[in-house]
Amino acid sequence: MADKKPAIRIEYFLMLIVTFFWAIGHPLGRIITQKLYPFQLAAITLVTGFLTIFIYLLFTGRVKQIFKLSLRDIFISFVLGVLGFFVYQILTFSALSRIPASINAVLISNSVVFIAIFSAIFLKEKIKPLTIFGIILAVVGVLLVTFNQGFSLGSTGRIDFLGISFSLLGALSSALYSVFGKKILSSNDPLVITTLALFFGAVLQVILTFSTVGFSEVAFAGWKINLLTIFLGVTMIGIAYPLWFVCLKRFPASQISIYMYLTPVFGVILSLIILKERFSWLFWIGGLIILVAIIITNAAKSRKGDV
Repeated sequence: MADKKPAIRIEYFLMLIVTFFWAIGHPLGRIITQKLYPFQLAAITLVTGFLTIFIYLLFTGRVKQIFKLSLRDIFISFVLGVLGFFVYQILTFSALSRIPASINAVLISNSVVFIAIFSAIFLKEKIKPLTIFGIILAVVGVLLVTFNQGFSLGSTGRIDFLGISFSLLGALSSALYSVFGKKILSSNDPLVITTLALFFGAVLQVILTFSTVGFSEVAFAGWKINLLTIFLGVTMIGIAYPLWFVCLKRFPASQISIYMYLTPVFGVILSLIILKERFSWLFWIGGLIILVAIIITNAAKSRKGDV
């Protein structure tokens, strides 16, 4: 008789770390974009994130695996770098320069919906009725968290449609990155692929920044802003993305991505602490609904014996 697997797996804890690091990128990114252009912020965080993972691969002796990749894998890594790092960083930081951090965190989390759709299309994953119910609940929770100020956006009631568009497009880019990443991870080391994708994304972003706004503002931003920018690169990319890929390799994309709904919860809490953004009791109701949705979704997978 086979031994039963433990009810609580390490991946659940790792995903909490991932969502926290992605969440803190919103309030800190909002602060940084008041001093730096989104292109500059994206370039520095991508380079820092790449160096963080690359150094780890050097110490673990896994860098040589990069040179063993096929041309197909290298091309897919390039696509991942464009979608998940180059395009995504531009969109999310551009959004943060225009809309509140908590709103951006919630809109970006809609990538879960896109992931579920793309997983069914590209990965042929079946979405069970209970999982759909969990996603619907999560969407309701996200709406309550978003409109915790009594269903208004901002103190003036004005909506920056361009900023919102950047966030939603960022969610779309993130979803494509996750789904296509699932395919290549089935036969490769996730850290190696992430590092290569980061390299391509960082190179493209540095070239774009040099050819447009340059880096002169970085020198005058002050040590605190530059330190925050490096911190984001290390945590939001250098640590969070490898952990995300490890979890994504062991679970269906539509299941593990439900944890991304915790990002707006953490995002609003951190925005309250760091940016002094206010929210009402609707936030707590929405956060509870999101957590219930995560439990329901995981219960649906466990009932069918999914790993």
